[in-house]
Amino acid sequence: MQLNDLADKVIDGYELTRNEAIELYHAPLEELKQSASKITNHFFKEAIELCCISNGKCGKCSEDCKFCSQSRRYRADIHETTLKTVDEFYEEAKRNDSRGVHRFSIVTAGVRLSKAELKTVALAYQKIRDNLKIACCGSLGLLDYDDFVMLKEHGMTRYHNNLETSPNFFKEICSTHTMAQKEKTIAMAKKAGLEICSGCIIGMGESVEDRVDIALELRKLQVDSSPINVLNPIKGTPLEDRPYMQADEVRRTIAVFRHILPRTVLRLAGGRIIIQKYFTDLYNYGINAEITGDMLTTAGLTVENDISEAIANKKVLTKIEPLA
Repeated sequence: MQLNDLADKVIDGYELTRNEAIELYHAPLEELKQSASKITNHFFKEAIELCCISNGKCGKCSEDCKFCSQSRRYRADIHETTLKTVDEFYEEAKRNDSRGVHRFSIVTAGVRLSKAELKTVALAYQKIRDNLKIACCGSLGLLDYDDFVMLKEHGMTRYHNNLETSPNFFKEICSTHTMAQKEKTIAMAKKAGLEICSGCIIGMGESVEDRVDIALELRKLQVDSSPINVLNPIKGTPLEDRPYMQADEVRRTIAVFRHILPRTVLRLAGGRIIIQKYFTDLYNYGINAEITGDMLTTAGLTVENDISEAIANKKVLTKIEPLA
């Protein structure tokens, strides 16, 4: 594969095949970096977007996702909570809005929220939309079309539902729901007029081919934003003994995602503590957004740290709108 011309071809609309993407993963790292950087700079210039998540309802989840500390099937030591109130959500959003964060996402454990819980979340979105600049996102499970319409009317603009891994590897990670259910949910959210955020966790034991297949699946779904989580093995979960990913594996994976998803926002998500020594280098491989602050049940990096690092790397902190 001639990497000298690949970035220009991708910018002009060329879509990599699966075999090409697998070959690309093994290309010389410096050439891969330069090619990915050229694509990112063409579509996004120096923009970096920050989002944050609110652990809106934690624990007691019925599902068996092997990476997750919130499953009631495992023995992870977490603090279980019921759904936060409208005012609690609003104060979190207000605090992050004042610090320059661009998006605020409410994330809840479980297959889906009840209708009463969804109404609470909707009223929180409405209050945030009417009083703050920060955009409202949500990760609330396998909802239906009417739920999405209602949430959009109240101020939610983007819905998050991770594919987690490839179609082939999904059954190794979760048996209580399917990727098809996730993709149906994403389709209904899109039909309701919402932007889509969907990504993956890497480092769970998947192959290079699986990582390529994740990106190809996300391309098929035409997602606006794709969070890339690096597995942070949590004690008490089935993946607690998984070794950390090597830095160059992370770099290569992100660069391949950038080539397959040239117009998609690629967002550093979970596992930021693991990659904190080199996370700014990932700007050169395709990253142009970050989940800032703490994750759901693990620590992240502070807003102040992310802002100072972005400025030091001559990035422009701004909300990124979906590309036409």
